[in-house]
Amino acid sequence: MKIAFIGSKEMATLFKMAGVSYAGLGENVEKEFDEIVKSYDVVVIEGKYAEKVKNKILYFRLLHDKPIIVEIPGKEKVEREDTIRKIIARAVGVDIGD
Repeated sequence: MKIAFIGSKEMATLFKMAGVSYAGLGENVEKEFDEIVKSYDVVVIEGKYAEKVKNKILYFRLLHDKPIIVEIPGKEKVEREDTIRKIIARAVGVDIGD
């Protein structure tokens, strides 16, 4: 499964270390997004970059099975969260419990 990431330099570095195939910096997020959705199975995109291509994300989610597009909060927002558990609950929609 090929995974791509679009986001800030710090987050891109973390995703590269985690083994994603592509970690872009979102310098030209619209062009980057258009290229990535053609050849990747999963696209992870940081929140502030997702806002810039919100309509394209909606289009792909409605009309295409692939890629799976996952929006994640940026570093700034994560630092303000109390726990990882809250982040997971918000992303998945279910609290994982104790």
